[in-house]
Amino acid sequence: MVAMQRNEMPMTNKEKQDREQLLFLEEKLPYCADSSPRSDPRSVGKPVSASARRDRKSLQDVLLPEGLTAVKLAVGLNKAEELQDKLEHELNQNSAETRRRYAQSILLWFFWDGIGGLARQTWQAYQDEQIETSILRYMYLTAEPLVGNCVAQCLFPLEDGMLIPPTYFERYLRDTLGQEPPPKTLKRLKTNLAKLGFLDRSSTQGDRLNRINVDKTAFLIVFHSIFSPAGARTAELTHILKNPFWKYMGIKSEHAVRLILREADAASLFGKYVVADQLEQVTTCFSLPELLKRKVKL
Repeated sequence: MVAMQRNEMPMTNKEKQDREQLLFLEEKLPYCADSSPRSDPRSVGKPVSASARRDRKSLQDVLLPEGLTAVKLAVGLNKAEELQDKLEHELNQNSAETRRRYAQSILLWFFWDGIGGLARQTWQAYQDEQIETSILRYMYLTAEPLVGNCVAQCLFPLEDGMLIPPTYFERYLRDTLGQEPPPKTLKRLKTNLAKLGFLDRSSTQGDRLNRINVDKTAFLIVFHSIFSPAGARTAELTHILKNPFWKYMGIKSEHAVRLILREADAASLFGKYVVADQLEQVTTCFSLPELLKRKVKL
């Protein structure tokens, strides 16, 4: 952390708390070691274009609106090549090479489980852009670990509204990449976090952690895609919480996860929610296709 200059204004109590929290986190957080099990794209379906994966220190600007367009275009298509061709004609960039590269990135980020995967299934069931945007955020953060790890490890422990010094992101990238981060990567990391809703970059004081409006229906959809993809299953809460999907969706505490699960149980959307001694577990009653067919909302 950079020491306070003599001509700076004294810090408020809130700023002092933020500074103390950051100092603690910089000492304790293992930025480059993520022990949380990630949803592996390969466990759901073959990635659309594994050869298109970029070098781990390279980032492109996330394309959420274009991803939403792609999901709508994907309805009725059978092959990723067909969707890429449609996207290349739909995107409005002047350069054909840029349109090709953007289309490949969209497939890599949002269709890593196949053209008929979670993103398209959700759109066909709900046709709700708010729900779909939450699904696309999850898909992107799963496919782009440099950004996903930043959300799950660095941003998750911070309080909403907290002012985040630029050095916080620089250290994360330095520790993760094992070298000084390219300036463009640092810039795009923060830009993408803002586009995803995690950062408010409008203040002249610097970047602030933004509060994500959690879509509980999208949470249920992703939950079932991971823990109940093909039929009723039982999952222990400890196993659920180890998966970072809920952090990608903007949930800020384990308690908040429990509240959503209990709300779903009260709405008869689970088979049962059991708490006994040291055991806490959820048993689903729907597979993902059944949940989507019923157009369940929470």
